[in-house]
Formats: sequence, C-alpha cells, structure tokens
Amino acid sequence: MNHDHENRESSPVLRHLQDLCRKADTVGQWQYSGFLTPAEQQEMIRFGRNSGLAFSFDGGYPGAERRILLAGREDLMGYPPEPPLAALRVQPLSEKYAEDLTHPDYLGAILGLGIERPLIGDILIQEKEAWFFCLESIADFLCSSLIQVRRTSVTVSRAGEDHPVPEPRFQELLLHTASERLDAVVAEFTGISRSKVAGLFSGGKVFVNSLPAADPGKKIREGDIFSVRGYGKAVYDGVDRETRKGRLVLKLRRYM
Repeated sequence: MNHDHENRESSPVLRHLQDLCRKADTVGQWQYSGFLTPAEQQEMIRFGRNSGLAFSFDGGYPGAERRILLAGREDLMGYPPEPPLAALRVQPLSEKYAEDLTHPDYLGAILGLGIERPLIGDILIQEKEAWFFCLESIADFLCSSLIQVRRTSVTVSRAGEDHPVPEPRFQELLLHTASERLDAVVAEFTGISRSKVAGLFSGGKVFVNSLPAADPGKKIREGDIFSVRGYGKAVYDGVDRETRKGRLVLKLRRYM
C-alpha cells in the first residue's frame, strides 16, 4: 500500500488511528485511542477493510456511540487487557434541590474543567443522576474536581458493583411498514414522510450500530440498534407478522 498517498487523502484523526495500529504491530503491545465519534469510527472501518490493520472499538457498555479504538492482534499479543476506561456516577448532593439536568449541562461542566472532548465517552442520564465514561487517566481528577453542574452541587464516584451503570429501559413498539428498508423504518419511527426522511440521511442524522447510515435502501437486520438524531433510538427485533395486505409489522424496543 502507498502510505504517502494514503496519508494525503486521510483526515488527521484517521492518520492517527492508522499510526496506532502500526505501532501495535511494531512493538507487540495493545494501543488505544481517545473516544471517537461515530463518523470517525466509520472512516476507520472503511479504511480498515483493505488495510490489513487489526483493531476493534469499545465504549464501556453495549450500544455505546462514542468508542475508543483498540489496536492489536489477539493471535500475536493475546486477549486484550481491560481497556483504559472508567465509568463515573454523578449524584446531586441534595436531590430535593437538584435541577433537571441535560446532556449538554453535564458535558459543559466536564469540559469547563479543561477536559478535552476525546477524553469523554457517552453520558447516560436517569432521573436526577448521570453516568458517564472517560479515560482512566482522568477518572480520579474528575471524581475530585467535578463538584457543580449548572447550579446543582454534585458528587462524583466510580460506578461499581454497588452502584453499576444502569441497564437501559425500553418501550416495546410495533411499526407497520412496506419493507425492512431502513428509510421505511425511519419514516414510521419518526412519523415523517419518506421524502423528508431522505434529508435525515443526507444530513448524517441516522445511525445503525453507532455508525452513520449512508444507504437508505439497506435492509435493517434483527439485533441492529438504530438512532435518529432528535427522534430517539431503538433495537430492531425482527418481523412480528405480515398483514393481509402484505405489509410488515416490525418489533422494536425504543430506549426510554
């Protein structure tokens, strides 16, 4: 492969990820990136198909959107050790006076401490508490330094067996569609027309298994997790039945 040509065509993030993979092969040790956006992961996956480089992704929990790259080969280096990730729990000091905080509120408070965005993964909110993932290298700093989100005083601790990351909660849905095409499913899921759904795809707002969905006509598969920015996220559980008029009734579990 012509690496000079490849590097001219690649983004800085992709070049960094390629370098991590090559370093892993050279030194024989696992290498890790910071948290990557779904688009950055997709770029690496597209490149990696024909690159010969070995890598995988991990965001700390199943279905994570922001994930780190693990570079290495199990056949040469053995099974990878626990990735350098930490799960932290954020609680209000007084639940009675706690505000209803949002994802931007928590993220803004974290970045306000001088933390760079690639050091932080997904943020999960449940009622008055939140859990988020970060690189292990900054976990202790965040536990001691993150003391306020907006006007709410908070305490931060490591999630563990006593206080694990919460399991997702779902609402079961049945959608009537003409097919299992992704654009048909997204149209029914969002309640907007098929013509307007095209804009969601072209605008990069549809994701399947945490990666941008570029092909509206692709068939969705059982077990896929899809999300539409601004409309929610769901697990596809397959076809429930076919109606007399030939339409499909699809089973989904929507994240609450």
